[in-house]
Amino acid sequence: MKQEKGILDFFLIESADLVNVLEQGFLALESNPDDLSKVEDLFRAAHSMKGSAALVRLHPISELAHKMEDLLEEVKDRRRPVSKPLIDWFLKALDVIKSLLKKASEGKPLPEEPVRVLQEEIQALHIVRPVKTTAVVERKEYDRGREEGELLSNMLRVRIDIIDEIMNKIGDLTVIKSHLLGRKKVIEELRGEVAFALSRLLKEVGDFTDRYAFSLPEKVSYVDPLLTEFRELEFDRYDELNLFTRKLQEITNDINEGLKSIEEFLAEITTHFSNIDRSLKEIRELLSEARTVEVGRLFQRFVRTVRDLASVEGKKVRLLVKGTETRIDKVPYERLYEPLLHLIRNAITHGIEPPQERRRKGKPEEGTIVLYCKRKGNTIEIYIKDDGRGIDLEKVREMAVKMGIFSSGQKITKKQLLRCIFHPGFSTMQKAALEAGRGIGLDVVREALAEINGTVEVATKKDQGTVFRLRFPVTLVVVNVVRFEVGGMEFVVPSSLVEELSELDVSRQPVQTSYRGLTARIRYLDRVFGMYTSAQSPRRPAIVVKDGSDMPVLLVVDSLLGQEDTLIKPLPRFIEGIGYYTGVSVSTEGKVRLVINPLTVVERPEHTTHSRFIPVALKQREKAILVVDDSLSVRKALTETLQMNQTRVITATNGLEALNIIDENWVDMVITDLEMPVMHGYELLREMNRRGLLGKLPVIIITSRGSDKHRDKALSFGIQEYIVKPFDHEELRQKVRSLLNLTT
Repeated sequence: MKQEKGILDFFLIESADLVNVLEQGFLALESNPDDLSKVEDLFRAAHSMKGSAALVRLHPISELAHKMEDLLEEVKDRRRPVSKPLIDWFLKALDVIKSLLKKASEGKPLPEEPVRVLQEEIQALHIVRPVKTTAVVERKEYDRGREEGELLSNMLRVRIDIIDEIMNKIGDLTVIKSHLLGRKKVIEELRGEVAFALSRLLKEVGDFTDRYAFSLPEKVSYVDPLLTEFRELEFDRYDELNLFTRKLQEITNDINEGLKSIEEFLAEITTHFSNIDRSLKEIRELLSEARTVEVGRLFQRFVRTVRDLASVEGKKVRLLVKGTETRIDKVPYERLYEPLLHLIRNAITHGIEPPQERRRKGKPEEGTIVLYCKRKGNTIEIYIKDDGRGIDLEKVREMAVKMGIFSSGQKITKKQLLRCIFHPGFSTMQKAALEAGRGIGLDVVREALAEINGTVEVATKKDQGTVFRLRFPVTLVVVNVVRFEVGGMEFVVPSSLVEELSELDVSRQPVQTSYRGLTARIRYLDRVFGMYTSAQSPRRPAIVVKDGSDMPVLLVVDSLLGQEDTLIKPLPRFIEGIGYYTGVSVSTEGKVRLVINPLTVVERPEHTTHSRFIPVALKQREKAILVVDDSLSVRKALTETLQMNQTRVITATNGLEALNIIDENWVDMVITDLEMPVMHGYELLREMNRRGLLGKLPVIIITSRGSDKHRDKALSFGIQEYIVKPFDHEELRQKVRSLLNLTT
């Protein structure tokens, strides 16, 4: 039973290809009835479907394909002319086959009635049975079998769900690789810390050696048990200090050699990581290619639509397709059919004029719709262009004002008007003038593109036509993303949708700004998401995107966290349909991050108040404690001490680094040493005071300087606590809880 199911699956895959070949060929034959060069290909397709359907016991399909084969044989032998009734019958038969294939895929029985009706219509077409010689039949069957064997020797059918599962595993490996790369950075930082500590030790040893290298006391005492068997004159006269310095030098040399070995190890690991990364990319590209489909197969599905709809509308329309060899991922291949169908229907119904109107405008009676696809870097672009009347912008303006999108006296640009047609519920259709305007349900088109992390743009010119451009990533499984944080939560956005990363002064909360000579809109994602911002600096990072026109939009975030390749998975069912999000991604630390589509974010209103649906964990945001000390051991000890409920620790090695962290992150408390390189503790306090931060952030000094002079100087800045090392860890925790108002 399982074997029969597997054979049926393969047949259904093959039959989809055969149906596409037949439909494309029948329509081409209708366009040029005298060109019979492709009839042999149609005959073979019908023959293959007949045999394969019989093999899986789908006899109604087999019988219908057999009738097609007979008719095509007559056409090929020029015993039956190509006529419109014949092409209509072929296309009707294909529709029946499609219906039967769908029932077969659902495990339902196949009805005989549609086939019987078509057989009666065949009789009405006066079929003439061809006379075949056995030799000819045997030769053709042999040639066909040989050609199919040669073709299959290079091909192997693989179920798409297996490829998807492999792609998921590749995505998991990519996440693991990113995690290991992150850990490598930690090792490199640790090596830097050890190297810095070594340099301090070497300096101290050097200074010590310079002071005591030639000091020989009158009385030398040998305390090393290894030297007791030697007499005084049998070795150099060094005292305990001299021996101690030499041992320290040897130890530091050993540490230095160890660091060199670590550097060599890291260099080797880096090379291996690069090789792994390259291999993963190559495997991913190969598997991505395996799950791609030539876009021409998608475009071909609309040839019939254009033919039939143009006939219903009483118009003459020609469909031109370009870039058909471009390959796209199976997900957009499946999800783009409805959006493209919608745009093509709009183009025929509302864009292309009737023949008489086109004649009055000096246009050819036959209108043209062009479907064009190309790959541009890591994105795919599909253009739908018509040479019709264009979008009636005046009607768009009237409807936009009526819907309250704009006020009646407001100055509205063409680009702003064109954005309106994607607004939910927007339509210019009127009962009195059904042929006027466009834009019916175009929000559905935009939402469909958003689901595949894509965008849609439109341009139009009166009486010259309209063009829509759809853009989406080449692959939708493992993609490069920009990571950012808003309200203490991490999000990602596909890099293919990002124009640029920038920075913005938000101290006055502007709603627009000048960006590269253009007027750009500003959206604050903390408001859009209804969250509390975690940024304190007046300068905040911004992600620059396009909103479907040439007008840039700056999405203001709390902080940018970098870029990475990651695995994107569909949204869980319980949160499907949330407009902002198109999937989820797992970080290298195992955190789940929502994937946003900036186009949907741009069109959504900002929240005037913070959302009451913010998770409890977000409302009780962890308090961030910044620890500033140049000693690795001290930073590690403080980090372990302060890792309590409701807290997280950020570290810096000097005052300047601490100021940079404060600029880019939400910080609730600073714990700092006084003696540090680059910028010491007093300088840090002075700069924080200048910025007005000391009145907002509690500060604790932890230092080895215990004199009243040092204490008084620190307290003069308004700090909360001054602690001399060594300190009591539990006492420090209690002070931190008290200053941050934390529950125990």
